[in-house]
Amino acid sequence: MSLATAVICSFGVGSALLAEAGGISVDILMIRPDTLGDYMNSPLAVVFNLSLLAGGSCLLLSMVAVFHTYQDGLSRYLAMMGGIVGASIILMGVFPINFLDIHRKVSTLYLFSSIVLHCVCVLDYFKPGSTMNKRMLAFTIMALISGGLLLQLLDWNLLDFPECSTYMPQYCGVSLAMWSLTQANILWCVCLSFHMMKAIKTQQKVVYKWLENY
Repeated sequence: MSLATAVICSFGVGSALLAEAGGISVDILMIRPDTLGDYMNSPLAVVFNLSLLAGGSCLLLSMVAVFHTYQDGLSRYLAMMGGIVGASIILMGVFPINFLDIHRKVSTLYLFSSIVLHCVCVLDYFKPGSTMNKRMLAFTIMALISGGLLLQLLDWNLLDFPECSTYMPQYCGVSLAMWSLTQANILWCVCLSFHMMKAIKTQQKVVYKWLENY
């Protein structure tokens, strides 16, 4: 399900982004991801928002699998935080930027829950029988850096970010940090899916071996 999350979100975000930008160029990174869900201005807003709904739902289901596959408390806390991230993604699809006040609150929840999730991931990496691997740790660090930058840029009164500079519109730290966090989370989900497959196969082998001996 975490792999489905990555595929669905990548398809929805990519399609809406190409439709908005009109082609592939470096400039597409200057488009804020949340504007792709604007029903008034984004040509594929419906596709983008539906992909958030489907991707968030798949992430929730994958966290249920993590919760039941790994029995230790830290992994289960990781699964619960991942579930909150999934729920916030769903809510961003339900309340896109057209519902500005609610969207700001939901997107702030997504930012906070993503940062907390990846902080737990760092702790989880150093425990025996970790849910994490080295690739997931790399994307976790990437997510923490971009998430930390967004926290610094966040206007706490509005729960929103400042507009890009009109003097240098080609450089927009908010957009770059948003895309960095988005891609880190998507690639983290891809790595999680393959790591989970290995863990489940290992558990199945242990169970089969126990049944044969029994």
